[in-house]
Amino acid sequence: MNISLRQLKGFLLVAQLASFTRAAEQLHITQAGLSAMMRDLEAQFDCRLFDRTTRTVSLTREGTALRPTAELVVQQLEQASKTVKRFTSAARRLLTVAVTPVVATALAPAVCRAFAAVDPGVEVRIRDIARQEIQGLVESGEVDVGFGIFMKPATGIQLQQLLKFRLLYIRAADPADDRDAARIHALPWARVPLDTLISLPADTPVQQVINAELATQGRNLVSRQVCNSMHPIIAMVGEGLGGAILPSMILPSCPASRFKVYRLTGPGCELPFYCMTKKGHEASAATEPFMRVLTEVVSRLSAHQPD
Repeated sequence: MNISLRQLKGFLLVAQLASFTRAAEQLHITQAGLSAMMRDLEAQFDCRLFDRTTRTVSLTREGTALRPTAELVVQQLEQASKTVKRFTSAARRLLTVAVTPVVATALAPAVCRAFAAVDPGVEVRIRDIARQEIQGLVESGEVDVGFGIFMKPATGIQLQQLLKFRLLYIRAADPADDRDAARIHALPWARVPLDTLISLPADTPVQQVINAELATQGRNLVSRQVCNSMHPIIAMVGEGLGGAILPSMILPSCPASRFKVYRLTGPGCELPFYCMTKKGHEASAATEPFMRVLTEVVSRLSAHQPD
């Protein structure tokens, strides 16, 4: 026999309502479809389960005998489904997140701490990897969600822009700086000292935006030094070896005691930050709350920047 739960539910509903028409409406199928399903069920039991007339539908003796067993089977299968869903729900209490190393260092600790206060039952695991590798991990299902800037649309991937990071100019603090002044000052692009800049490689998306904006100002960048990632740039700037233009996500890594920070003004100063998930894949229930917490943490950070 190959009897389905759907067939048993259809059988019980017809028996309860004494009507194929009303049962089909509740099951959201056509009456013809329900009739075919019941004929298949009768064929498997090799007997008639219903007495049908133009006005009434009633159970035969065989149908009446089947009814309590069908009710028990349906009840047990539905209970089994609930049990499996509870186990699945428990498994989803783990949230795996892919981010770039600078996000993992500068933002992830504060976001994870804030999220633990919102939902302490979820374990968050951070994977810090190169930006171009995030999409592959999301597509393969190795991580639940990825975050980063300059992500590109792709088949099977869903992108959602969460916020934008501003571009900042940073340099090492010196004794002449006013420590009581605002944490972040505004600075026009025209006043950025290009001769001391430490930059990312020219083919990276962040650096391409920076170079394009400098070009609109009639200025050409000649970097003092080029580093493959933001971490060594921040370290070098902190040691007074030059300045840098970087996204505002780096702020937590630039304490006021060691860095002077300026918000660049004008167009070309904001970089979109995206959430990446797999299309058609049921996301972890923790994904949306984690996204909200991340946005809130970054918003608090941005509140310290001048308009």
